Amino acid sequence: MRIKYAPVDWSGITAEAGRRLTATDRYMQPDFPLTEACRQALTAYRQALRDLNHTFTNPAEVVFPPQPTIEKVKA
Repeated sequence: MRIKYAPVDWSGITAEAGRRLTATDRYMQPDFPLTEACRQALTAYRQALRDLNHTFTNPAEVVFPPQPTIEKVKA
C-alpha cells in the first residue's frame, strides 16, 4: 500500500496507522468470509500498526507493515 507522503512525526505516523486500520475494519467483522489464516494475519497486521510507537523510537525510521492479502473463504 503506497502512501502519498512520508509522515515524519508521531502524529503523522498515528494518523497513517489509523487510516490503515480503518481500511481493514470491514474484514474483521465476524460474518466477513475470511480464511482463518487470513483473519490471523490481519489481526497481527492490525496489532503491528497499533504498536508502531512502541516498536520504533524515531518516527523517521518507521516502516509500516505490509497489509496481508485478503483471502475469502470459497463458497
